[in-house]
Amino acid sequence: MGTWKRGLFWLAYIISGICFVLTIIVFIIGFFHHMHDTGGIKSVIQILETPITGFIKLTNGTIQKSVIEIILLCIVSYVLPTFFCIATHYIRKNKRLALESKDE
Repeated sequence: MGTWKRGLFWLAYIISGICFVLTIIVFIIGFFHHMHDTGGIKSVIQILETPITGFIKLTNGTIQKSVIEIILLCIVSYVLPTFFCIATHYIRKNKRLALESKDE
């Protein structure tokens, strides 16, 4: 793999790692915020949408609820953290395979 491809991968990996940590923090905040709601599934949905609604509230209305902005927030809140988890799995798998082949 080329040097620029590796650099691009690691840049995306670091950015997605930051998004992963922020999403986990927002889920925890959403859990504590909606913990006393008695709506059952409604509370779960509110916790899952906390990364999007929390970011909209954080920017004091600068970010509106337009379709493009919601899509970008979904990518940052859900797609990039998923990429981070999958990439971490394959990095560990490749490292394990490299160590096994080195021992032989």
